[in-house]
Amino acid sequence: MGVLGVAWLLIAALTGCARPDPLGGFDAPRTVHLAPDGRLLVADQGTGASDGKVVAVDLAAGRQQVLLDRLPSTRGSGQQHADLAGPSGAAMAADGTVCAAIGDATREGAGFSTLRCSNGLVADLEAYERAANPDGRELASNPYDVVWDGREGWYVSDAAANTVLHVDRAGHIRTFAVVADMGPFGGRPLQGVPTGLARAPDGSVKVALFGGSPAVGGPGVVVSLAPGPAGGRARASAAARATAPIGVLPAPGGLAILDYGGVPEDRGNGRIVLAAGPSDPGRVLASGLDRPVGMARLPDGRYLVTETDRRRLRVLTPEKARTSGSETSQNRTVRAVGS
Repeated sequence: MGVLGVAWLLIAALTGCARPDPLGGFDAPRTVHLAPDGRLLVADQGTGASDGKVVAVDLAAGRQQVLLDRLPSTRGSGQQHADLAGPSGAAMAADGTVCAAIGDATREGAGFSTLRCSNGLVADLEAYERAANPDGRELASNPYDVVWDGREGWYVSDAAANTVLHVDRAGHIRTFAVVADMGPFGGRPLQGVPTGLARAPDGSVKVALFGGSPAVGGPGVVVSLAPGPAGGRARASAAARATAPIGVLPAPGGLAILDYGGVPEDRGNGRIVLAAGPSDPGRVLASGLDRPVGMARLPDGRYLVTETDRRRLRVLTPEKARTSGSETSQNRTVRAVGS
């Protein structure tokens, strides 16, 4: 075969190969955060065979990189609405250190209910709960999300302990805030169940209080935690309300809230709502989501949402409400993969 023929075969081979989708290939994606370097960090619970991982997604380059792997993962979690447990949240510091919150499991001493970092740090959140029991209720730990504090540590939401914890680089754990009841913040009078976290530009920490399930008898709330004196508890105030908030992000015009929906049995009731404050009913940016659990806002204004049960990540382009204050705005899915 001549040189020209070989060249044509090479071109045909290259053009015939589908480019791998950088948002595909996940087993059970949970929370997602933008890293300081612009990549997306996805916590993947795995299949339950000790195969949880944290994956960095570079949308611009169209590739993935596994940053942490072989993390604890099990299908014997003992949780009411999900048997799968493993990495639930992940975040990166400016120096590249990555930490993952490993969700609860019934097996003690197996690496669950911990914060595990790429620098070798392992913080035992379950042991802290047993020793401190900050909310004074049942001894239970189920970490959900983690964000970098902008300095030398990490904030971790513990859904079962009704607390937001702080872990420093030496592994010391302290109670940053107790959010045991949504009632004082205008929500239904139930335990808080803190889930999604976000650190705002002013240094405050926004935390979605899911409020348990089913989500009836009033709204769930998002609270803002203002850091107190060094080592002290944060000051909490109401920031927004939604049916069952499970994720939150500062966004132009207020807070973008990822609303899980009513009850676990319902499908397609999840949505993203933009709210300017606790008295604002909000404007729907996207709807029709299937039990969403994680959200990130891309630099171009689109939102990336994870739907664990469907094993997929979706990129959504929000549309403006048709009328001011309307809650009937629709959404346009520009990409849906991993289904």
